[in-house]
Amino acid sequence: MIALRTPNGLDAQVPETEAEDPSPHFAADDLAGIKAYYDEYGYVVVKGLIDPAACDAVRALWEAEIKPSNALIYRQHNSRLERNRFNEQGWVMNPVLNPHAVDPRQFPGFRKAVRAQVLSAPNFARILPHILGERPKVVQAMYFEGNSATWEHQDSYYLDSEQIGAMAGTWFALEDIAPTAGRFFICPKSHRFDWPRRRLKDNAQDTHEAFIQSVIETLRARTTAPSPGRRRITPSCSGR
Repeated sequence: MIALRTPNGLDAQVPETEAEDPSPHFAADDLAGIKAYYDEYGYVVVKGLIDPAACDAVRALWEAEIKPSNALIYRQHNSRLERNRFNEQGWVMNPVLNPHAVDPRQFPGFRKAVRAQVLSAPNFARILPHILGERPKVVQAMYFEGNSATWEHQDSYYLDSEQIGAMAGTWFALEDIAPTAGRFFICPKSHRFDWPRRRLKDNAQDTHEAFIQSVIETLRARTTAPSPGRRRITPSCSGR
């Protein structure tokens, strides 16, 4: 287990192996177990959800179509059209917004693979309706290559359904990820916390810093020590 810190200094225990992971890993066909754990803890880890060959195919198309391109592509961090920005390791650092909707004339293979082999993967398509109780719709997707070091947050602040809290977020590990690579983290049972509600007149930009601070303060107050309920901040996945 590696002890790391989140962008704002919260402790995070990151397992180096699956055996160290405090989160149970469910098989894709264990629908009852997946649903029960998700309802209780607010997240669930499903192993082998996407065929490894599909993961390889999507990454290969990313390398072949997206990375060499000089085209303007919508980006996750600002919803603006930008060209690829690389770090010193050659990774794209401005994540692509809605990879399933990139220009089909320029990126036909990548777009098709994301749609057919990830977002419409048979196991995924079977599990989500069981969790949500209805047929899901893709509202937003994003593709990360480099680690953008996202701050502590609650997704509902940025994006949610008409019924607040009814939207679910999913992370697909398309490759094995090193423990120190900056994987995202979750706080189990935080969906049961009494989070402050935004008002319709609030401007997301004006209230953003106050929102982040409220998240940090809440997590510090509720995650000071490990417990049987796993309230210590833990990563939600340990790779593909």
